[in-house]
Amino acid sequence: MGRSVRRAAVPPCCSACRVSDFTTELSQLYERHAEELQMLVAGYRKRNAELRKDRGACQTSLFQTWDILLQEVEKDSQAHSDISTVLGRQVARPLLEKTFHRKIQSRKVFGTREAYEQLVAKAEEKLVKARQDYKNAYMSYMASPNTAALATYFDAHNAYVIQLHATNGVLEHFGSEMLPTLMQELEDIYADLCATVTDAALQGAEVIASRAQEQQRRYDGLATVCRTASAQTDIVQVVKALAPQGAHPHPIVRRHFSAPHVPPPDADTPGSDMGNTMLPPALKNELVTDRLASIQVRAQFEGLRKEGQDLELQCKQLQDALDTLHRMQQRSLESALFNKANELQDEISAKKYDLRVAQMQLAAVRAQGLAGMRGHATRPG
Repeated sequence: MGRSVRRAAVPPCCSACRVSDFTTELSQLYERHAEELQMLVAGYRKRNAELRKDRGACQTSLFQTWDILLQEVEKDSQAHSDISTVLGRQVARPLLEKTFHRKIQSRKVFGTREAYEQLVAKAEEKLVKARQDYKNAYMSYMASPNTAALATYFDAHNAYVIQLHATNGVLEHFGSEMLPTLMQELEDIYADLCATVTDAALQGAEVIASRAQEQQRRYDGLATVCRTASAQTDIVQVVKALAPQGAHPHPIVRRHFSAPHVPPPDADTPGSDMGNTMLPPALKNELVTDRLASIQVRAQFEGLRKEGQDLELQCKQLQDALDTLHRMQQRSLESALFNKANELQDEISAKKYDLRVAQMQLAAVRAQGLAGMRGHATRPG
């Protein structure tokens, strides 16, 4: 029974050592992760500062969200550093220090058990030898019954009985006294180690849970900021920051009709003063219908109308093609075919350019048509 217990038993101090070693390595991982997070935040803070210079004093919800994200990751770095400190100083090292004497005690217990078992084994060996001597004396007497053989037989019998009682006494004491005492000592060691290890694990769990709850609250706040971010509001802020004070954010430039002016007469140039008889008729922002004008207004108007119809058809075809490409890109994104979506984006951008050029040409044609519909000026008689 003692040997089976010895084979099945595992020194309880090994668990504490493993937990301490694991916690030490875990603390180091947290520390390295904290340092890497801090380096990451520092690098992007530098880029963010450069970005602030480019965008000036304009504060948008997008950049506010970006700033908050950097702040939260920086706080994560500090939280990981705190966890590393707690795991290293309050869990791993104290755990090793508190359980080291139990490790020594556990080794002594198992060493003592092996020594006891060696004593039991020696007693059993003596019993086997005494039994063999007893048997040999019996066989000798049976082979040659005489007084000397009988005396030897009696002595062997007595030696065997004495050794039998001695061996049984050793076995009984080992089984009823020594082994329970050793098991009780191991139980005390295990109970103390169990309390120490679980208390250490509890401290680690509490600090990690506390930081996790704090992290959840912080990132819940970041999620709220993300949900309230508005691209439209940001665009208004950007436009206000870029536009001059009191100016229209997107002034529409229009070119006004400007008739040629008669240059002032030059006294040094002969014939510069030709008089009013040489001046052409005064014209306005209207088409001139005159036999001398090479442009036929009606024919020109019909040509513009035909060109406008062609451009409208072209715009419709381009818009349909653009809508189809958008749907294909959306399906690609939903199917995680990102390379296909990237390829389609090039086609979408090209179609958008073609559509806007066609719309611009159509706007020019329509403006020319409006000029023809407003009325015509005839040459004064």
